Amino acid sequence: MKSKRRRVNNYNDDAQGEAILPPEMFCEVLARLPVESILRFRSVCKSWCRMIQSPYFISLQLGVTKNKPCRFIVQSQREGDMSSLYLVDIEDLKAREIQLEKIKCRTRLKFKLPALGVRCFCDGFLCMASEKRLDPVCICNPITKESVILPLSRSKAHLVRHKLAFGFDQSSGKYKVIRDYRTSSNKHLSKFQIITLGESSWRQLNPPQNLCTSDWDAAVFWNGSLHWIIDDKTIDEPILAFDLSSETFYTIPFHRLCLSHECYELQVLGASLTIVEHNSHMIKIWEVAGNKVKGFSANCREEHDTYVCWNKYLFYKTISQLSHKSFMLQVCFIDNKNVKKDWFTRFVPEKAQYFHQDILGLPEHFNTDHFKPSFVSPNALLSVQSQLPVLKSS
Repeated sequence: MKSKRRRVNNYNDDAQGEAILPPEMFCEVLARLPVESILRFRSVCKSWCRMIQSPYFISLQLGVTKNKPCRFIVQSQREGDMSSLYLVDIEDLKAREIQLEKIKCRTRLKFKLPALGVRCFCDGFLCMASEKRLDPVCICNPITKESVILPLSRSKAHLVRHKLAFGFDQSSGKYKVIRDYRTSSNKHLSKFQIITLGESSWRQLNPPQNLCTSDWDAAVFWNGSLHWIIDDKTIDEPILAFDLSSETFYTIPFHRLCLSHECYELQVLGASLTIVEHNSHMIKIWEVAGNKVKGFSANCREEHDTYVCWNKYLFYKTISQLSHKSFMLQVCFIDNKNVKKDWFTRFVPEKAQYFHQDILGLPEHFNTDHFKPSFVSPNALLSVQSQLPVLKSS
């Protein structure tokens, strides 16, 4: 009995890890573990909890995460069933539920976080807002279960559209949120606003006037700029971009005739900005190359037969490219009662095979966003004195 008690006491004495490894090396090991393990280790002892919450460890873990495969945040798209997020690990086929009501938010506003939808993401943060109201806009870290409310616009206008984009300005070391919205009084003209996290109010932006009446999907953050694909076939420069450093709009000029089909998505696959084009039986990957100084071009990097007759009842969007040999797809099926059901499928073109990803606990119909877990507190983003240069975005 004494020997067992002695071993327990020795373990408790070594709980800080200092008797085994130097603190810096111990942090290096801990930062490379899955986020679920790190969360559990916060409960081992007070010293481990302090270590995991230290700025050094938070910065280290964020840097390590950037070199790991992206995970996904899933949210139900069924009204009345948006009370949880799901952190999905495709490699291990696991989903961890995160209840939105347990996320802390210091505000006097009377609203419930589940009433907001995930609109965009950057690093380990989600930007959540309503489609019908400008306020509130919430920046949330679902891992630390913390959130903050951005300064209010105080507008009571009824919206017919409200889209947000979220990115990291490398030159200033700060995050910026852009939103475009349309009111019921002017349904066909978008207004743009921007806020740097830490500022006290939103600022107006002036995009190219010929694009204010266009439509576009969710923004993609790449190479210091936010990018939208423009849903207007009369425009030969189909990508609208916004440089976060200079806060200026520009378009990427390659001819729309490159795109021979109507279904396409803007994605970052690997380290490249790509347009994923697909029709009823084919998928093409167009890679955008160049810069604002030398100009841009789009080249077809690869083309595959999908061996499936896709249609308006059975369709997909490309979530990620797992390797040069396989893609992760989110497949949606609509039955004769207009009920939608989604699931993840891995597509291997060379083998003409699809592998259903059996992940338990996911909602029937959902939206998916990329996500890289971090332990950065959202409160740090609003502080002018915060050390944001350590949070360098990919």
